[in-house]
Amino acid sequence: MQFKKAIAEARKGSKERKFSQTLELIVNLKDIDAKNFSLNDTVLLPAGRGKEQRICVVGTGDFVVKGKKCAEKTVDVKEFDEFKNRKKVKSFVKDVDYFVVEATVMAEFAKVFGQVLGPKGKMPLPHHIVPPGGDPCTMAGKLRKMVRVRTKKSPVIQVPVGTEKMNDEELEKNAKAVLDFLVGKLERGKENIREVLVKFSMGPVVKVNG
Repeated sequence: MQFKKAIAEARKGSKERKFSQTLELIVNLKDIDAKNFSLNDTVLLPAGRGKEQRICVVGTGDFVVKGKKCAEKTVDVKEFDEFKNRKKVKSFVKDVDYFVVEATVMAEFAKVFGQVLGPKGKMPLPHHIVPPGGDPCTMAGKLRKMVRVRTKKSPVIQVPVGTEKMNDEELEKNAKAVLDFLVGKLERGKENIREVLVKFSMGPVVKVNG
């Protein structure tokens, strides 16, 4: 795939804005049963996200204490009663990208936050839940470089792979990493891909040849 050429063309066609635009990777699929196709996972971007990712650590005692060193927000299980109001939950989670949750409180966390986080695709995935005695900062560090890949009953997958502040080589690395991940998840690999496109937030859509 000629990502570098397509990214350069997309950048050239995108007018300067007052904010840093995101580069989106768009993958149109074919020969799949869209009604039964879903995907919800994360991919490590080798060149990073290009923007800050806000993390919230949730757990008990020492786990939360450790989390305060690396996360923007923390919640101790003892504070769950403060989130009985759904409006408060919505307000609290709106600026959080990822939750790092201690395994021992995951069930309670799901009861309190699940109805709000589920539809937003922000519930922690099984491999993001930290076992007892684990260090939340290790997982938080990984998540800062990850992107969520999520689609349900759709033949189109759209994933942010960086920002315009990053150079074309960095964006190319990230785009390739996401595409390789998707190919590995499709039943027939590349044969299930109709076309690959890229675009900046307010720019034109550019087809990636190759």
